[in-house]
Amino acid sequence: MHSHNHHFHWWKFFPKKEISKIYLAIAIRSFALSLVSLFVPIYLHVDLGFSLSSTLSFFIFYSVIFAIFTPLAAKFSSKFGLKHSILLSVPFQIIYLLLLYKLGTYNIPLALIATFLGLSMAFFWMGMHLEFKQTSHKKKLGEEVGKAQGIAVLSTLSGPLIGGLIISYFSFNVAFTVSAILLFFSALPLLVSGDKHVPYKFSIRNLVSKKYLSVSFFYTYRGAWVVASRVLWPLFIYLSLKSYLSLGLLGTISGIITALLMIFVGKRSDKIGKDKIIYWAVPFESFSWLIRGLFSTFNGFLGISLFQSLTYGVLSSPLTAKEYELAKDNSVEYFITREIYLCIGRILILSFVLLTGSFVASFWLVGFGSFLALLL
Repeated sequence: MHSHNHHFHWWKFFPKKEISKIYLAIAIRSFALSLVSLFVPIYLHVDLGFSLSSTLSFFIFYSVIFAIFTPLAAKFSSKFGLKHSILLSVPFQIIYLLLLYKLGTYNIPLALIATFLGLSMAFFWMGMHLEFKQTSHKKKLGEEVGKAQGIAVLSTLSGPLIGGLIISYFSFNVAFTVSAILLFFSALPLLVSGDKHVPYKFSIRNLVSKKYLSVSFFYTYRGAWVVASRVLWPLFIYLSLKSYLSLGLLGTISGIITALLMIFVGKRSDKIGKDKIIYWAVPFESFSWLIRGLFSTFNGFLGISLFQSLTYGVLSSPLTAKEYELAKDNSVEYFITREIYLCIGRILILSFVLLTGSFVASFWLVGFGSFLALLL
């Protein structure tokens, strides 16, 4: 009997292909975060009784930190490696969850909690975008983006429902704890292979250069879209329905459709052409935002969620694949510019709601902004 049989290592379980390791890491992280992320705005506003303006200011402050630290995260990735940047995001994310968890007991400044969230996002996304850009294949970009996005959504599917159940039957704290433990494991798939380095190149002048003019408009809209989808819309639904479970259920049902479409359309978009799909899908995406103020019942929200999951499921993969195509070789500079404009969009839409006090008007803004996708 040869002794090498005894050297059975745990990393045999991990996929061999680099892109598959990325999928696995995304899957675990997405699930971990989805247990709580849908409920954070409601936790702050409803459970802990922070005013709406404090709750929205929390997300504004996080976006500011995210924007400021993005160039630093890129510099870190360039020096220490892309996976090291992704790994560094994990302790920040866990501290964020821990502080959120302790917020019910201790008087922790929201700005401090938002800082750790911003740091974790800056280091995670800078590492992940560059890693994906390096690892993905040009001819199959739509397919690979579709898979990565679809896997992320599929992993988050049961998340809101399980999260909603945990919160309803146990507490927020239990949901936070489970989420933190899973986050720790999400980094493991990436540890089993070597790291890449990319040259760092960025100056603040990039942000106003002609080269990035049209994408800057698009990313500002995209940042607003993200906040409207993940902060404002869940809050709007919860304040209408007053039920964690209904919100979790809506998140899960619409997620299933979105994920399957992302994977299917991503693969097709390499053949049909990404522009064609975007061109057709945008008016529907716009419409799905313009009608959001008209409903206040579970069935109404279900209808919109289903419609939105169709439009966004079709639009998402070709749109993101185009973003990666635009990155070309100066990808560090491009992704920093992208993240900063996304943060500007987040800050603008949140400030708009703070000033007007109207969720519905912010949905209209996002609806009209949808047409900026045609600039890509």
